[in-house]
Amino acid sequence: MTEQSFLSLMRLFFVVAAISFGAAHADSGGVQTSISVDIVGNTFARKDDPATKLSVREAEVFFFAPIDPTFDGVLGIAAHQEGGTALFEIHEATIGSTKLIPWSRFRVGQFFLGVGKLNSTHRHDWPFTSAPRVHREFFGEEGVDDTGIEYSILPPLPVSLDLTLGVANGWKFGHAHNAGEKPKTPTHYARLVNFVELPWNGGLQTGLNYLGRTDSQRTRTSLAGLDVTAKWREGKTVPLFFQGELWHRTLATTGADASKSLGFYAFPQANLFEGLDVGVRYDGYTALTLEDAVGRKVKNYVESYAPTLSWKPSEFSMFRIAYQWDIERSKANTGVTSSFLQAQTTFILGAHPAHDF
Repeated sequence: MTEQSFLSLMRLFFVVAAISFGAAHADSGGVQTSISVDIVGNTFARKDDPATKLSVREAEVFFFAPIDPTFDGVLGIAAHQEGGTALFEIHEATIGSTKLIPWSRFRVGQFFLGVGKLNSTHRHDWPFTSAPRVHREFFGEEGVDDTGIEYSILPPLPVSLDLTLGVANGWKFGHAHNAGEKPKTPTHYARLVNFVELPWNGGLQTGLNYLGRTDSQRTRTSLAGLDVTAKWREGKTVPLFFQGELWHRTLATTGADASKSLGFYAFPQANLFEGLDVGVRYDGYTALTLEDAVGRKVKNYVESYAPTLSWKPSEFSMFRIAYQWDIERSKANTGVTSSFLQAQTTFILGAHPAHDF
């Protein structure tokens, strides 16, 4: 038996075992199982763009349960497509607690770093299909996943302030699939979240973010960001929804000028009627320090429009269609650089873990 055949057999065994285990323990009050599947198809408008393709972008199996009266455990394993290659890996494996320290929660292990809005949310729960340009450039197609420790505190103050501090190995950055190299400074981050109620049964969550690291080649990365989420709810329906993020990145290397970039996305969405939502995502991205051959600053800006229609029969299934235009505006090139249609469906089997606001 070849190594590839062995890995395929082990993957099949894991999936069958996970489904069987979840079914056997679903009503036991102990371990809960959640299986999520994300299927995406792309159809590109130009002949020189990638071929039309429908694929299972990701399938995740999650186990979560109290370990004992003090600690909770999470194990999440995913199979997904990355650049045409099928990968099988651990997404989350943590032990944590909300009971050990007053007003606090923490987790130790491997997880998507709790910084920003998209990075701390699994891709099948995003309100749109593809990652905005700023997220792809700064965090990767999916997000920054690493092993470390994260601590959060929500003190009993007159205002809602939730502070998260974290430090991770930092051997790699982004959703990389290699061992990486020992960094000069590990990845470290902080997020301060404020929540306020809005009129007409609404809520506004605002997060201030910072992330830093220095890699093995002494390149220093500094990220500063703002994320905003607003919702208005009527029963189980969300008539109005907004999510957006703004990020600034500085890359600095000894003996060279720092490279700076700025990007954002904004996604307003409205409910047409129960289960059917329409929204449009607007992205903007620019390299602030881009220069030509003689050292003159070069104006550049890339923007994207992605109108999106989502149908959610329940919290366990979703069907979505979107069309995206990418437009480059610079001296060298101005016009549409790509346009494509995306179709997506996601579904969840078993328990459904609680979402952040």
